Amino acid sequence: MKRFILYAFLLLLALPALAQTETEPLKQHLVSLQVGSAFVSGKFGKAAFTDAYPAFARDGLLLTGSYRYSLGPHVGVGTSVSYRHNRYNLDAFVEPDDELVTGKSSEAWRSWFTLADVYFKVPVRQVMEVYLKGSAGAAFNRSASWQVQTTYGDIRMPADKATAPAWGWGSGINFITKPFLISLEGKMLYTKPILEVLNTQGNSLRHRQSLNTFNLNVGVLYDF
Repeated sequence: MKRFILYAFLLLLALPALAQTETEPLKQHLVSLQVGSAFVSGKFGKAAFTDAYPAFARDGLLLTGSYRYSLGPHVGVGTSVSYRHNRYNLDAFVEPDDELVTGKSSEAWRSWFTLADVYFKVPVRQVMEVYLKGSAGAAFNRSASWQVQTTYGDIRMPADKATAPAWGWGSGINFITKPFLISLEGKMLYTKPILEVLNTQGNSLRHRQSLNTFNLNVGVLYDF
């Protein structure tokens, strides 16, 4: 996926040079569908027991649908809905060659983001548009769960659900290739829900977990 995004980035950078004529300026309404990678950041990427409850999250997938309304040539507002999926790194948690382990399984970290977005945008010769974006809203999170079967019995961590404030910022480029546009966007997403976890004695505790990712997306957009 990283190599695909790199090639897509290089292709997008070449598009303005290939354009023979300037296109029409963008219209007020813009809808988009983006797909890309969600790279774990900070404590969300911890895969060691230096923390009491490491997340053991792996790089994953981000899908985003958005709408933008232009208030003028340089300012826009909108809304977006994103789904993020990060698998649990079970092999980092349990050694694959551990003779005491007879079986293991896990479910991924999952989050839905609903955000309000504000854009500052700069058209470039009606061939492309560069923008900065800030976002705020809520994230609906489901923690990873896992179960390990051993010769001495089973150990497990059940999933929990929690809603928390979410925010983000990013930047991107929209290449105007009518009738559709092609976009490349990089952004950070932050949320920190309070989740129930089990300690080593099997007792339930409340734990605040950072679920932050850096996201790199490519997308298709349509203006009307």
